[in-house]
Amino acid sequence: MRMRAEGVFLAACLAAGAGRAEYKPAPVPLMTVWGERLTPENAWREYPRPQLVRDGWTNLNGLWDYAVTPKNGEQPAAWQGQILVPFAPESALSGVGRPLEPTELLWYRRSFEAQPVKGRRLLLHFGAVDFRTQVWVNGTEVTDVPNERGNLPFTLDITEAVKAGSNELVLSVWDPSNEGQQSCGKQTLKPHGCMYTRVSGIWQTVWMESVPATYVTGYTVVTDIDAGTVAVTVKAEGDLMEAEAEVEVLRDGKVLAEGEVEAWDRPVTLTLKKPLLWSPDAPNLYDLRITLESEGGKDVVKGYFGMRKIEWRKDEKGVPRFYFNNRKTFLQGTLDQGWWPDGLLTPPSDDAMAFDISLLKSSGFNMMRKHIKIEPLRYYYLCDKLGLMVWQDMVSGWKDNEDRYALYRRELKGMMDLLQAVPCIVMWVPYNEGWGQPAKAKTNMTQAWVKRYDPTRLVNGPSGWTDHGVGDARDMHKYPGPDMFPVMEDRLSVLGEFGGIGLAIEGHTWAQGGSWGYVSDKTTEESFARYTALIGKLARLASRGLAASVYTQTSDVEIEINGLVTYDRKHVKYPPAELNKLHQSVYAAAQKTVSVSYQELLPTAKDQPQLWAYTTEKPADGWEQPEFDDRSWKRGEAGFGNARIKADHPQAQVRTTWETPALWLRRAFEFKGEPPTQATLNIFYDEDAAVYLNGVLIRDFKGYTTQYVAEEVDRAAFAKALRPGRNVLAIRVVNALGGQYIDAGLDSVIEK
Repeated sequence: MRMRAEGVFLAACLAAGAGRAEYKPAPVPLMTVWGERLTPENAWREYPRPQLVRDGWTNLNGLWDYAVTPKNGEQPAAWQGQILVPFAPESALSGVGRPLEPTELLWYRRSFEAQPVKGRRLLLHFGAVDFRTQVWVNGTEVTDVPNERGNLPFTLDITEAVKAGSNELVLSVWDPSNEGQQSCGKQTLKPHGCMYTRVSGIWQTVWMESVPATYVTGYTVVTDIDAGTVAVTVKAEGDLMEAEAEVEVLRDGKVLAEGEVEAWDRPVTLTLKKPLLWSPDAPNLYDLRITLESEGGKDVVKGYFGMRKIEWRKDEKGVPRFYFNNRKTFLQGTLDQGWWPDGLLTPPSDDAMAFDISLLKSSGFNMMRKHIKIEPLRYYYLCDKLGLMVWQDMVSGWKDNEDRYALYRRELKGMMDLLQAVPCIVMWVPYNEGWGQPAKAKTNMTQAWVKRYDPTRLVNGPSGWTDHGVGDARDMHKYPGPDMFPVMEDRLSVLGEFGGIGLAIEGHTWAQGGSWGYVSDKTTEESFARYTALIGKLARLASRGLAASVYTQTSDVEIEINGLVTYDRKHVKYPPAELNKLHQSVYAAAQKTVSVSYQELLPTAKDQPQLWAYTTEKPADGWEQPEFDDRSWKRGEAGFGNARIKADHPQAQVRTTWETPALWLRRAFEFKGEPPTQATLNIFYDEDAAVYLNGVLIRDFKGYTTQYVAEEVDRAAFAKALRPGRNVLAIRVVNALGGQYIDAGLDSVIEK
């Protein structure tokens, strides 16, 4: 690939030794269609930075030489093979398919050609390298200190090290993965559960570009839809004393507004007449052009922005709600991990990323929570272009000490700076479920700093688990749920994770056996029925004040099978059009607000023992009726189960041993008061369970759960069955294999 770049000739050459072996992906259980089509010639050819585009650049993706040495080893004299950049060696698409251990060092080498021109600088860009990186050009180290930004881009000025003609580029990478101080998210040395295969080394695009001695390094954008203005602050490097810069806003090639930079630390504020707003329904974008002129020449960069506004305020009933572009808006999305079977953290292509985003759009979602990952910048461009709001997680780490906290804060700021101009991001999520979260003082300090540093977006309280009262939202995680915290005066109530319905699709699973979901079904029909019931309850919560929901998850990931689409993206589990209809009911419900009250009719044994009548022998017909004589049955304290369930699931409190194929239970309770609108079963079952109230079947569960779940019962059946005074709840549960457990309680809900 040969390109002219503002008077400097650059050429990306084949890696040294290229052609010794034909490229092919490493063996892997699943591949996407985009991975199957990938070659060294078409791997990530797109311009990697849509917010700061220059015409001249050189793509360095492709086959490089690689070698692995001990951690303290020297640059290898011989190379062990070739690796396809930008894919990590652990991935199939790298062509390597081997993990990098914390005791090892990964080395890369390739060549490139350049013809330096006096007065111009040559910049080498890395989209992301995990984790500690050192770089040499022609034997000269160009990293002043080792780079430690495993999830963020970095740039090196290699001008002084480059010579005319052929040049050698070498880098070394050390990655301790989850044993280190850095932010590694869900990477782990030993994949299990919701922790996945680690990623080491280069995992985003590597590229070069030539710039004048004084050049633009970035910009920030702050829009005000009420005033119709956009404020652009230009960042530059070099001799700025005599430099001049102009900012232009364009649409369809027409200049709509322009202004000159008067001071490098102050924004240029431009006014747009009748600005078109950006939203998921109408993702309007404006083009941005910045021209910097100095003695060294002219630097022209292009970008884009969207006019949009996110805030929370109380609705007409006094309930805190999201307001997007001044309209009350329920945010409904998925937990999006951004993992791929063939590329791991690196998507196989631009089209692959667009597939996921388009699937969510067609399914009726207006948002996603980008979970513990910073995507390539082109991903956010696609969200901006296609119209999908994003909650952006900070990538979590696993240590809680001073070194980790300092590194975390630097990485958090780096992420916010990198994504500042991206319109689709509407909320920052600094912490997830206590993963690497420090004590109260530091957590709240970080939350408050994020809000001060970027007042244009909202800040989620720690998503799930320990919340200390700081942040725009209090975030519940409930599987399968859904559920919500009570409406608050000063914060939004959001559901940051729920669902997790497991459904294995034959031929599209990562592992044979061992796959899991928070709840699981055997057929698509059963699974969709469960999903429909969840969304029905979600709509009622939205009408009661829930402001947002995040369903787990977009796709299956390794042994997790709770995605809307399989890990290889070849089988969408539910029809998107049917999902869209369900989700529209949630948006409609959120536009009205109703008050609710709750009454516990029958407690579970989760916190303290509860006495039930039970039998392990099939009883006579009518055993579920309230007048049935159960005096011959045994009495035992819930929960009922075997030793294996306790070992696998800590929530299971086995107080009465149950090891037979089936179990029948009965328990009476008294009801007084106003007839409820709805009822919820709080139940932990393994496996199929049928639940009767006064002889009427109110829920029939298939599969099993791994914890207590809140499941709404059939409204009509419940209203028919419940009576003032004495009532009887009866349950039949069976076990086919493995752990077995049953416990249940009943709550009533009254809507006004």
